Amino acid sequence: MTFPKDAELLGSNSEELEIKGSGAHTLVRLSADGRRKLVADLTNTAGRSRSRVYLLLGNIRGANDASVLNVYINPPEGAHTGEHPDLMAGAVGLYGLRRASIQSGQHDGSGLTFVLDVTTTLGELLTTKSLDADVIRVSIVPQRQLQDSAGIVVARVSIVSVPAQ
Repeated sequence: MTFPKDAELLGSNSEELEIKGSGAHTLVRLSADGRRKLVADLTNTAGRSRSRVYLLLGNIRGANDASVLNVYINPPEGAHTGEHPDLMAGAVGLYGLRRASIQSGQHDGSGLTFVLDVTTTLGELLTTKSLDADVIRVSIVPQRQLQDSAGIVVARVSIVSVPAQ
């Protein structure tokens, strides 16, 4: 997905995230303006969001092509994510990851990028007051446990707002 020019970065994590074993989590810190925009858009009294909010998993690199990663928004710390299907933002299949991670004639080695629409999930979390509007916890859990040597790295996790058309 290519974002339109008026898309706005609301926040991102601070460092690369290595996915191994039963998964990993990161914190997406929202800017002050990003926090205000997110809350205003998702708590619109008309019941419709003025924007769509997306979670961007950018530049995933590695050599484990057959993995599927489940992505969760704000699961309780220490809880088993399977107990919270309502917090699942989506799943991404890493097919072609190895090839996309190698610098060669047709690939620049930047890996794969995925975009998940999290508008509804974040809206529900705000409504139930289960969302700290400063920080959003993102958990990435492989469907099957990975070996620690899997070498899957997510370069950046971001929240982006795109005005509704």
